[in-house]
Amino acid sequence: MAALAKDKVLLGAALLVALGSAGGFGTLALRHQAVPGGQLPQVVLAATPYAAIAPDAPPIKTETWAQPVSQSRGRDWVYDAFTPPEIFYNARSKQFTVKPPSSLLDEDAVEAFGVELVAVRPEPFRLQLIGYVGGEGHWRGTFQNVLSGEVFLAAAGRRVPNLALTIKLLEVKLQPVALADSMTTRQRVATAVVRDEKAGRDITLTHRERHFTGTVFAFVAETGESAAREVRTGDAFKIGDATYHIDKIETTPPSIEVTKEAPTLLQPDRRTLTPREIDLSDATGAPGTSGP
Repeated sequence: MAALAKDKVLLGAALLVALGSAGGFGTLALRHQAVPGGQLPQVVLAATPYAAIAPDAPPIKTETWAQPVSQSRGRDWVYDAFTPPEIFYNARSKQFTVKPPSSLLDEDAVEAFGVELVAVRPEPFRLQLIGYVGGEGHWRGTFQNVLSGEVFLAAAGRRVPNLALTIKLLEVKLQPVALADSMTTRQRVATAVVRDEKAGRDITLTHRERHFTGTVFAFVAETGESAAREVRTGDAFKIGDATYHIDKIETTPPSIEVTKEAPTLLQPDRRTLTPREIDLSDATGAPGTSGP
């Protein structure tokens, strides 16, 4: 009987919850019906066709940067924001050279320097052995006076007074000679030992190759001119009101460093010049021809 009474209580509670929910939803439905419905706006289409209209671009303020100026080291040392110069280091001279940015080069300004490099040459020794004649025990060397261009025959003991040289020894012997793209062969090679009275030492010459002093010289010319002058490191010369100083000469790669001074320049104009044309000649010289 107790269980039956409990079930009746639960059923009554559920009935009351259902009646309350029905009453609540009924009240909401009546309120919704009482609210007047609004009128929907009517869409009106324009009679003209559609045309796209781009807005005006906003104004942009632009500024032009000033042209970069040369550094105190020289005209070619110019640094731009995005185009720095090309800097090269010469391990032998332990100095830097520079090539300015191409975008900053003014062709007229380059030509206005006034001097061009024609070629760089190693300095040959003033006497060269270029060949030989004769036979065993009677060899004569064919020598060339580089200063005068004279070619003469001489044996050991001959003195060349105008060159301050004495030929101490001359011999012709079979020596191994390596040929390009071939095997080594044995050929007669003329060798002369020459006493250099100016330097106080002996110089060995051979007819198979030219002998050089170890110094170099260069040929320079005015811009657009063919006539060239020979210059060495430390030389200075004038063209008009401008004075040019040869600061350095290099053979690898062929180049010279030149400083120009003129009344119209605010500071000395220092440049590194390379040959104006590619020189295909052999700077070391071809070996002389041998005798029989």
